[in-house]
Amino acid sequence: MALFLRNFSAWLFYSLGISFFVAYVLLQNEIGIPWPKFWLSVADLPLLLSGLLYGGASLYLSVKKPNEASPILAWIIGLIALAIFVFLASLNFWEYFLSVFDYAQPDTMS
Repeated sequence: MALFLRNFSAWLFYSLGISFFVAYVLLQNEIGIPWPKFWLSVADLPLLLSGLLYGGASLYLSVKKPNEASPILAWIIGLIALAIFVFLASLNFWEYFLSVFDYAQPDTMS
């Protein structure tokens, strides 16, 4: 299962990475203006998720003993990858969080 997950997430990661590169080049050359900007702003979390899955599965396969399953190792790597994903996704939406939870103090000068 881990080998399939690594291969599938590698395919997704490389495909999304190439599409990001193409979208950036198109945006810099001002070709098809709304779509590359849209793609760069929307597909960042799928690229992050596929990269973390690919890295986590590769790390699991390189650390575990051959022909033995290690569920504790899988859980540890999975929880670390989940924590990294939640942290980076919260950074992605940081401005939205600030606008929703507006902690500005009331103006006392007037």
